[in-house]
Amino acid sequence: MDYSKSLLIKVAEYYYNEDLNQQQIAKRLNISRVKVSRLLTEARNKGIVKIEIVYPKDNCIELERQLEEKYHLEEVVIISSSSNSPDSIHMEVTNTAAQFIEEKVNPKDIIGIAWGRTLKRVSDRISEVNKEVEIVQLLGNIGSSEYSGDVIVRNIAKSFQGSIYLLPAPAIVDNIKIKEAIKSDGQISSILDMQKQCSLAIVGIGQVSENSTLVVSNYLKKEDLERLKSDGAVGEVVGRFVDENGQICKTSVNDRVLGIEIDSLKEIPCVVAIASGEEKGKSIKAVLKTGSIDVLITDENTAQNILKLE
Repeated sequence: MDYSKSLLIKVAEYYYNEDLNQQQIAKRLNISRVKVSRLLTEARNKGIVKIEIVYPKDNCIELERQLEEKYHLEEVVIISSSSNSPDSIHMEVTNTAAQFIEEKVNPKDIIGIAWGRTLKRVSDRISEVNKEVEIVQLLGNIGSSEYSGDVIVRNIAKSFQGSIYLLPAPAIVDNIKIKEAIKSDGQISSILDMQKQCSLAIVGIGQVSENSTLVVSNYLKKEDLERLKSDGAVGEVVGRFVDENGQICKTSVNDRVLGIEIDSLKEIPCVVAIASGEEKGKSIKAVLKTGSIDVLITDENTAQNILKLE
């Protein structure tokens, strides 16, 4: 049906300029609400109404799309690197990640938590909400470090008022025999089984360098670091080291890790990775290539560096 231009303009004026809803317009003009809806659609189709999205200068939507398509990710959230301070950028990333997690978590979720400096900062920033979730540690402990998984699990549990399931064992043991002995313990095996039931996992991405939290905390020995480098490791997720192609490194260090396997991580419906820092570009790219990550939260400079590396 062809509506008169004056009627189309009048309805558009009421709706967009005077902020009346469709029911109010229908009553004022003595027509049906369905007709008002049709008139608004026709006004847009004829160019009488033009809707423009004014993006802020610091938006990173195109960059997000590129990463989503390149690495088959469900979602990428990129924080503008407007600040020159790496620490300020890192703080913005962790603040955004905390808000994202608050919204993402549903009541009764089973949440798997990894470890690291970034996740510790995120856990400090999550608001207190009661969602009755269960929180399970994905990787063994890193000594008495504040970045250890057990510390972060307790932190997040306080925010969500959830139940916690800790993995009371070292993240990396001395040899495979010790690892198998620990895994045979009933309590340990039940936690390892529970990891596979997670509906959501929150992980960080680590480098293979002297600046790695594992090295700085003296948990990874220098000879281990050299061995990892010689074995082609460039990135780490949940304690598992991968090469530049996203393949699990054939290295003795990986054999001694006590925690969830990357193949099991892939089976979790939503895995959120939080990582920031241009120097991590190579490591993040490698972990994204594993196919285990669904959501990436990072900053603009880091995102651009990941794409440049291709």
